[in-house]
Amino acid sequence: MRYFLYAMVLLMGGNTHAQPQTITANIESLSWMAGSWKGLLGEQTVEETWSPPELGSMDTMIRLSSPEGVQMIELIVIREVRVSEGNNTLALHLRQFSPALELRARQDMELQDISTQSVSFVADANSSIKQLSYTRIAQDQLKVEVTVVTGDLFSVNLRPK
Repeated sequence: MRYFLYAMVLLMGGNTHAQPQTITANIESLSWMAGSWKGLLGEQTVEETWSPPELGSMDTMIRLSSPEGVQMIELIVIREVRVSEGNNTLALHLRQFSPALELRARQDMELQDISTQSVSFVADANSSIKQLSYTRIAQDQLKVEVTVVTGDLFSVNLRPK
């Protein structure tokens, strides 16, 4: 729990503008992420609600809460980016807010790897989050992994709400 809070503090300071990498991908290949998901990270509850891919993008609202109330709200948008004729990649844009909707952090990440049930994004070395990955490990389970600048890995398994 202490490490997760440390990661959130680190995230508050991050701000990058990563350029898309040349990995051919389209937003429809992430349709397996769509839906409402919920899981526990220690005593904290993580909730993510991913919209289906449409018109070149998809998004999620993430709520991190504890018995004391909402700790953080995060908005992530993944969008298709044209690199060259017939060659697209994906870019991830993350914005983190306090419970009062004050902007705490912003970070942009580039596609690192994509497969039929997995996607990962990376940012440059100065970013508070180095890598963010999503993997559909079962029909009813979505694994989210966050690697922070210190190299610590935080993982949560989410199930449909």
